[in-house]
Amino acid sequence: MLLNRVVRRFVVVRKITLSLPGKDAEDSTEFLVIWSKAPFHFTARFQNKGMKFFFISFWLLVISVVSSAFQPAYAHYACDVDLNYGVVVNDNQLRVLKRYQTLYQINDQQQLFVAGHWLKLTPAQAGLVQEYAEGLHALVPQVTLLATIGIDLATDTVQQMYESLVGSDHDSYERLNVAIDKIKHRVRKKFRYARANYYIGPSSSNLSDEFEDDDFGLPISTTLTTSAGAILTSLGSMDSDKLAIDKQAMDNINQQLARYALKTGVDGPPAQSTLAQKARWYCDYFARLDAMEAELQMTIPEMAQLNLIDIQSHSEENATTER
Repeated sequence: MLLNRVVRRFVVVRKITLSLPGKDAEDSTEFLVIWSKAPFHFTARFQNKGMKFFFISFWLLVISVVSSAFQPAYAHYACDVDLNYGVVVNDNQLRVLKRYQTLYQINDQQQLFVAGHWLKLTPAQAGLVQEYAEGLHALVPQVTLLATIGIDLATDTVQQMYESLVGSDHDSYERLNVAIDKIKHRVRKKFRYARANYYIGPSSSNLSDEFEDDDFGLPISTTLTTSAGAILTSLGSMDSDKLAIDKQAMDNINQQLARYALKTGVDGPPAQSTLAQKARWYCDYFARLDAMEAELQMTIPEMAQLNLIDIQSHSEENATTER
């Protein structure tokens, strides 16, 4: 997951001297530990072999604390949503964009324009267009809000927990901050809002996003995407019992999401649900809109090749479903 992969790469303790109470300095143990991708590995240089058991017990305890905090509650969960185009909505209009070209737009949730041409719809077609437009008008602002504020809340919590383990003066803490800032920047490029306009970018433009090795100072690079599916997967995989979010901050995001739901007339996720539950709810809603879109494509010939939402099939073997 997006956040989990970043955090796991930063548990790096360069050189530590560990002494037991009541022991002389020469009985201390000096070791170097690097935890990168699973399976983690470490190297240690012992001055006193009698310290070996204590060292292993101590370090396994540290690892268990960190890994339990960031172990996903739904290890097999994936929100396999891709957007083939960008989509922007405001109070009266939604537009589906390929770069800067409008492929189609829906005005007042009723009038459909494809390639700039207004289509005269039958009552059945108009009903489908209205239902689909209402869904996008509700979903895009709420997912934009969840992605930007939700990632902020999650990364702030990650930083606080990591600081409590290694301290803010450790160089790996600084590298963690740099990586998190890059994640936030990329999320804000993909999920934007200004005045009354809300935008989610296509998935394809971020397939090759990478952090360079120099960013981490570690010999491993990883690909991190900020597509709608990747963000919802990251948030949907969080273990909310172990990665606790500030209650006041959660109350704030609940109030904002409730306002959007009331404004559009489309119910959102339960008010007191966790970030993970909200993300999974929105992923399921994307699937509902994908089904509506498929029906539109079958009944309106001009829409047949304009596939905004793409749901990749996947299996969740042995996954626990949060209700």
